[in-house]
Amino acid sequence: MDDNKVIIGGSLVESLKGNYQLSLRQIFEQAFNITKSNLTPLIGGFLVLLATAFLMVQALMNVFSVEEIMGSIKIQYISNILGSVLIAPLLGGLILMGIKHSVGIKTKVGDVFNGFNVMMPLIAVALVSTTLKLVAGQLLGLIHPNFMIIAQLYVTAILVLAMPLVIERGVGPLNALYYSIKIIHFKLPKFILLFLVMFGLLLLAFIPLGLGLIWVLPMICNLIGVVYREVIGVTVIEKPKKDSSSENISA
Repeated sequence: MDDNKVIIGGSLVESLKGNYQLSLRQIFEQAFNITKSNLTPLIGGFLVLLATAFLMVQALMNVFSVEEIMGSIKIQYISNILGSVLIAPLLGGLILMGIKHSVGIKTKVGDVFNGFNVMMPLIAVALVSTTLKLVAGQLLGLIHPNFMIIAQLYVTAILVLAMPLVIERGVGPLNALYYSIKIIHFKLPKFILLFLVMFGLLLLAFIPLGLGLIWVLPMICNLIGVVYREVIGVTVIEKPKKDSSSENISA
């Protein structure tokens, strides 16, 4: 590592051994406080992502009718995979913004496009993650419909650190997926609880005409950033003292 690079928070080497702590209460408190002072850029970033998703849906509707989409599992699977691939770079950019916020670095709306710097690795992670969720959900759904939700929750939880590892640490897609699975399984119950709380917050956010999403979606990005900082650690470049600007993440 260069002399001017330092790690803030956890350690990838130690986390791969299960040597990390995770306090859900502290994580949510920090994410809440961070969101209060970093709300605007993430809202702008999500608007870019939603606009992209809207254009994708419109393009899909021009090819297939609503009846065809609703009546074909194959079309639904293809659209889910295609959607995850198209928004992967933007989602990576949002996650990187949350990671930056976790170490006190300010961002701007344009930072949502930083994911395009590692577009192909992010797409690979999104493709594998979405496929695993669809396959696991379909197979366990044959046993009971509720098992589909459980399977998708489980896959989402164990792969949550994959994209951050790609976008912040530059880890390859397969290694990022493997590291995420290995690290999270050391404290799987806590991560499952984390995702259940996040899912509950999303449900509550929809109640007031979806207005709560203006706060909850940015908070979830910052929450992932805080978890990543605590478990993996964030690489920052120390600026010379004469430079008054903030530290920058090496991504």
